[in-house]
Amino acid sequence: MNRHLRPDYLDPFIDVARLICPVDPPTWLAEQLWRWNKWLYRDRFVEDRRPSRAQMRKTLLEVEEALFVVTEAVGSSWVREFLDASPHGPLADPERVIVALEDLQDRATRARSNLETKAGATKPGPGKARPEGMSPHRLCAIMIWEAWKHVHKAEPKPKSRRAGEAAEAYWRAAGGEAHHFGEEPLAFWRHHLKKAAASGVKDFRTEWRRHLIEAERSWTRRNSVSDGA
Repeated sequence: MNRHLRPDYLDPFIDVARLICPVDPPTWLAEQLWRWNKWLYRDRFVEDRRPSRAQMRKTLLEVEEALFVVTEAVGSSWVREFLDASPHGPLADPERVIVALEDLQDRATRARSNLETKAGATKPGPGKARPEGMSPHRLCAIMIWEAWKHVHKAEPKPKSRRAGEAAEAYWRAAGGEAHHFGEEPLAFWRHHLKKAAASGVKDFRTEWRRHLIEAERSWTRRNSVSDGA
């Protein structure tokens, strides 16, 4: 698309598309990257509000301790006498309540242990506290990885410099801060692109791939009509 005829907001995304496909970067890809950058923006915003690893570890410990107290109380016949005297009537299936409370306590214990070292300190690591899943950086890497695969009909190589540059460019186009890499400029994105290739977030990948296919078809259809006019 002629730079003078396309809207200015597409320029950063055209640059991303050019890194994915240096020869005649498809404008439909830039448009699709622009449409979906709102999800990356939203995930970055949510990530900023997440608690730190230390904060989450402390919260999970408090949850464990609170559940232990409640489980012990519900299991006590003396406490149950008072609970059953409620205007709402006696507890329905108290044994089932106790099992549910014990399950929650076990979940909190296991979750906290995932954030701890053997010495009992908070595990170091980049980013905020989160279970295994998709961080904003992983989301960005998956979108670039899938777009590359769609355009080239082949996966990017694990150490592809252009794929790393495309991921960084898309991250910045979506409002993210630039990464300062030191001696290995793209080591950060290399890690996330490798994870993206093996990531199991099937629903997101399938939906993103479907939109890429539809965007290309729609663009091709519109241009075919224009050429025939």
